[in-house]
Amino acid sequence: MSQTNSPNLLGQISQQELQHLITVSTGFIDAYIVECHGKQPMLIPQNIVLSALDNATQVKTVEWHESQLPVYAVNDPEKKMGVALVIEGDEMEQRFALMCNEMPKTLRLRISEVVDDDQQTTTDPAVFQYVRMGEQVFHVPNLQYIQENLTA
Repeated sequence: MSQTNSPNLLGQISQQELQHLITVSTGFIDAYIVECHGKQPMLIPQNIVLSALDNATQVKTVEWHESQLPVYAVNDPEKKMGVALVIEGDEMEQRFALMCNEMPKTLRLRISEVVDDDQQTTTDPAVFQYVRMGEQVFHVPNLQYIQENLTA
């Protein structure tokens, strides 16, 4: 990726992320709840997950469609096997694998059920924001930051 294209491309990724997180046409979102080692569970929309692969966890890359995708691990480091979720990107080099302990739980939720949790603060740049559903707190990942740092 050239430096001259980066700001424009990063703006497109951010816009893509927002469009995936909010599906205004139906008022519902199909999401995965990903358990994260040492963090609140992650909430991601199902439509950004291209594939789920059983995989060894102690790897730097995962092979998918004859490409090596960088791994962002949220799994328990003690686990030897897990599930790699292939995360969408407009281009192949923007895709990465999210390494999880197991296949995430799925749920369909009303967008109105998910509210920002302003009481949670973070210094982790991989966390976009915290949200709450009832009493449960989740983090929404900063996919742009994760993707940039995996390919840097």
